[in-house]
Parts: sequence; C-alpha cells; structure tokens
Amino acid sequence: MKDTILIVDDEIDLVAGLKRSISREMECAVFTATSGEEALNLLSDKPVSLVLTDVSMPEMDGMTLLNKIMSLNPSLTVIMMSGYGTIEIAVKALKHGAYDFIQKPFEFEKLVSLLNKGLAKSRLQHENDRMQLGKNQQISLDSLIGKSSRIQQTRNQIKTLSKTDVTVLITGETGTGKDVAARLIHAMSARGKKQMVTVNCPALPEGLLESELFGHVKGAFTGADSEKKGLFDSAEGSTIFLDEIGDLPLSLQTKLLRVLQNQELKPVGAGQSHKIDVRIIAATNQNLPEKIESGEFRADLFYRLNVANLVMPDLNKIKEDIPLLANHFLAKAAFELKTEAKMISAEVLERLQTTDWPGNTRELENAIRAWTATIPTDTVQLEHIDVEEAEGFGADIDLDLNGPYKQLKEKIIERFTKEYVCRLLKQTEGNVSISAKISGIKRQSLQKIINRYEINVRDYR
Repeated sequence: MKDTILIVDDEIDLVAGLKRSISREMECAVFTATSGEEALNLLSDKPVSLVLTDVSMPEMDGMTLLNKIMSLNPSLTVIMMSGYGTIEIAVKALKHGAYDFIQKPFEFEKLVSLLNKGLAKSRLQHENDRMQLGKNQQISLDSLIGKSSRIQQTRNQIKTLSKTDVTVLITGETGTGKDVAARLIHAMSARGKKQMVTVNCPALPEGLLESELFGHVKGAFTGADSEKKGLFDSAEGSTIFLDEIGDLPLSLQTKLLRVLQNQELKPVGAGQSHKIDVRIIAATNQNLPEKIESGEFRADLFYRLNVANLVMPDLNKIKEDIPLLANHFLAKAAFELKTEAKMISAEVLERLQTTDWPGNTRELENAIRAWTATIPTDTVQLEHIDVEEAEGFGADIDLDLNGPYKQLKEKIIERFTKEYVCRLLKQTEGNVSISAKISGIKRQSLQKIINRYEINVRDYR
C-alpha cells in the first residue's frame, strides 16, 4: 500500500505549499484539510498512513481532532505542528497518543525527516496489524516478502505449480523459505482445503521412519500391539511435504520410489499394497546430483522427485529486499514478543544490505528478533549490533607469513569457529537448539563442532 499523508491546518496557503513540497520530495500521496471536521470526513473515506495537523485551529482544535482520531484508529500515526505558545499543548498531545510534534516555524528538511520516521512507524504498525489479521487466514503469496525480480519470478513459479498436481522438488540454501514455498503450493492448490502433512526426514530415527511414513500392521515387529496408519495415509487427498529429503536413508529411498511410481504403499508387515492419492513435495539444501555420484542418493528417485524444480533464492541474491524483510520481521517479533515494534536506523539498514547472510532470511529474522528482545531503545543503532566485535574474531592470530598458506588458513578458521560458537552459546545461555536456528547451522552439525572443540555447554547455562 502506498504511503499517504493528510495535512490539516486552517492556513490555506501553508497547506497548499506543504502539499506541493512534500509531494515533490517524498514518494507518497498527500491529502489536505482546512478543518478538523473535513479531516475526519477524509479519514472515513480514504486510507491514510499519517496525519500532520496543527494544534491551533478554530471550531475543532488539534487536540480535539487527535482525541477523535485515537478513538477511531488508535494505531494511526499523528504528528502535531505547534507555534511558540502551544508547546505545552503539544507535549500533552504526546501523552494522548500523538507520535511527535514539530515547532513552527520549522525547517522543511527537519519536517521531511520526521515524516519519514512517522511513515516507517506506520508501515511497521500496518505490518503488525496484517499479521494479527492473517493469523487465522489462509497463507498467501504475500508470505514471500520482497519486490525484486527474483522474488516475483518465484511467486509466478509457485502460482503455476499450484495449478498442477506434479511432484515438486524445492532446493535452496538453509533459511531461504523452502517450507513457506511448500505450504504456498499446497494452500493454493485444489488440495488446499485439507491439511498438508509435513515430515522432517532426519528428525526421526531410521528404525522408526518406515513405520511412521507407511504405517504398520499389528504384530509387524516387537511392540507393534496394534495397527498404525502412516503419514502417507494421513495425507490421503492432500499433500505430504518431505523436508530435508537428502537425508532419507537409502533403504527407504527404494520404498519411496515405489510409492512415486505406482501411487500405492505397503505398510510394514502387510501382505498387500493399497492405492493412495497423495501429492508429494520434497525439499533439500543438499546437492543431490553430488550425492548420486557418491552413491548416497538414488538417481531414479531424484528424477521422480524432480519433475518440477523450484529453486529458492539465497538472501545475498535479493539484497534489495532486505529493507522490506527487516520491516516485516520487526513487526513479527513485536507481535510475538508482545512489545512495541522497533525501527532500524539508516546506518544499520545499510549494514544489513552489505552483510553476508549464510543463514539467509532465517538468520536475518533471528538477528532482528534478538534485537527486539534485548535493545532498550525504540531504534536499532550501529552500536547495538556489535558488528565491530564480530568482525574482530580471530584478530589476534599470529600471521606468520613464512608458514604454509593452507596451515594458516585452517588455524584462523578453527579459531573463528570456536570463538563464534562460544559467543553464540553465551548469547543463548547454552541452548543448542536456539543457537542452531540463529546460526543457520543444523543442530547435529553444531553439536559436532561443540564436541570437536570440547566446548562445555553447561558453562554457559
């Protein structure tokens, strides 16, 4: 939605001049009103992001207008303009819900800066409201945040795939939103009225995975005291999402291939197969062709899964979308943590766009969530994000240029890895699962690093 500003002042020339200047300087629509009553009528007819109103006006003054606006829409951003004699009234207005005030006569540059801050706050509030409203609504393509051509292309692919019933393989780095894409394809398809069944392949022990996927009959193995319906049967008429399919054991790859080929499955211990009607969507962050070469993944299963391939872009390829993503994650964090949404300074926003994000959007979201929870001010500044400290990892390594390059490189990487994990555990108070989410490293991989460097997690709890 395009930003819109409503200017309210009984000085007709001032209103006209501000409209011309603001329209020229800022990318937003500008409405005007010369009385409080006219302003309220406009607010009932048009979407407005921010109201800029004078305090001293005949008939209905700015304070009365503010109170009426707050009763109609308490989340609307209102900025008061005040003369020298009305500063106390303006301060009082802040206590009654105004976002800020500016004293007349003012410099136009200062007004533009204040309006931009107010609009940023409005966008955050709008996003927060949208998230609360959308909590009980069906997922939509708006769930993929961004305006870049790459994101637009991904949206179009998802839209096309949702109209078919083909098997889809979603690939991409960790944290790029492969699960979101899967839910979108399902929700927008003819199967969307039924719940999608999600399976995290490496999360279940290999010994239980077959029974969980395909079910078993009574007496199939020790402990099978009754018949159990598998997840494929639970997804009848719907979609099953096989996340991290690259970690599926070879023994189960053969059985999954049979399901894909014949659209039928045989529960563990059963004598006969039965037909199923299930769409399969799979996802992986691994290079399956390489796993085929190494003998870890079946080529015929890959071709069956890869009927349609959707590649999710990593964050470093859509950096122009970072401001929109940051805005969305700020509102989401505020909503989930039940606190006021913060803003990000221009310097921090610039830093975000020049930073590498190996954990992609998930890493960005976790960073912003951490800032929302820990930074006491309403705006995230450079000094809050501790970038300089992070850049100092391994800075005290003795760079002996007479040593072999490979040996020196390994030494620096080892030092960086150990320091990074230790600081991560300190930040999360020793919670390995949360540390894995923040870093974008799989929990099993992070645990291996912890064990390799003999890091005692209890020291951080």
